[in-house]
Amino acid sequence: MDTINLATVMIMDLEGRLLAVRKKKSLYYMMPGGKIEPNETYPEALARELNEELGLAIQLTDLHFIGSHRAIAVNEKHTMVEANIFLLHIFDPFKISAKSEIEEIVWLTRDTYRQYKLAHLLEEFALPRWLNAGV
Repeated sequence: MDTINLATVMIMDLEGRLLAVRKKKSLYYMMPGGKIEPNETYPEALARELNEELGLAIQLTDLHFIGSHRAIAVNEKHTMVEANIFLLHIFDPFKISAKSEIEEIVWLTRDTYRQYKLAHLLEEFALPRWLNAGV
């Protein structure tokens, strides 16, 4: 089984909502982020991906590492994703918009998250931390 190394981020706004993105041609909503390029750190990869996919410019010091998780990839057969996951709080959610390979962004609330088909990494790692407010 193949493994993809990722940097992903739980983005939360001041209202406690959690950002999820859906890539083009995917049914699943996931945390923003992506693959690590050669000679790139996980925070550097996130900064690049967030700028490319959401038009969001961040400071690396705004990212807080919260853990690693391994899960089955939802868009690639016979593949696992192994992610270093960070937390980012943002003050202006209106600065974010879908760009590049992102088809849709949604702000999950405790009342709406069940309406979406969530990727394993989001469902297994981020969702329990978010719901228990122990992020």
